[in-house]
Amino acid sequence: MTGTIQKIVHLVLLSMCVCSGASAQHISFGTWASGDILLSKGTPEQLNFNDKTQLIIPGVSQSVTINLNDPQAAVLTVEGSEYLDVTVYVDGPPTVDLDASNRIPLAVRFAYSNLDPSDVINAKLQAVEVPTGFNTATFPIFRRTGGPPGPPPVPPSSGYTPPRKKAWLFIYGTLGPVGNVDAGLYEGMINVTVEYTKTN
Repeated sequence: MTGTIQKIVHLVLLSMCVCSGASAQHISFGTWASGDILLSKGTPEQLNFNDKTQLIIPGVSQSVTINLNDPQAAVLTVEGSEYLDVTVYVDGPPTVDLDASNRIPLAVRFAYSNLDPSDVINAKLQAVEVPTGFNTATFPIFRRTGGPPGPPPVPPSSGYTPPRKKAWLFIYGTLGPVGNVDAGLYEGMINVTVEYTKTN
């Protein structure tokens, strides 16, 4: 795997509190990167199921779904060389856990938008949802909308920096059904990896 540049984002599931009163449930983002792919947090930067449903109660088979177009869908941006493709891997746990006996199912989905939208609203309108059950997508950072392909890109050199564009990622999904579990803080981790697609 020499020559690949990777960015990994950990989405840490924090404060997944199942209880009979109001409390916060969200997934917060920690990011770090090297090379020239830049990952940034958008707004919202957390996947907060309590923003969708304030009370998540055990024992009633309740599920909470955040969809792509919901304002609670978490946002990331990926910036890199506009003429290169990236591969995104989203690795979510099947459950969030209080302990070995208390687990709540979690189904994570994601979408991307790569038509150089001006803001998050347009990015969602143009987004391509990755089908349920898939955790990988490969796409150009900037997708052309038509016309013949342009000339080959100028290779990077000491006197030239290739133009950059930004693609958007949206993370969303379903928590539950909650089932007969103890109230408490349920945690887990989602890993998002972005790398330039390798050419062989």
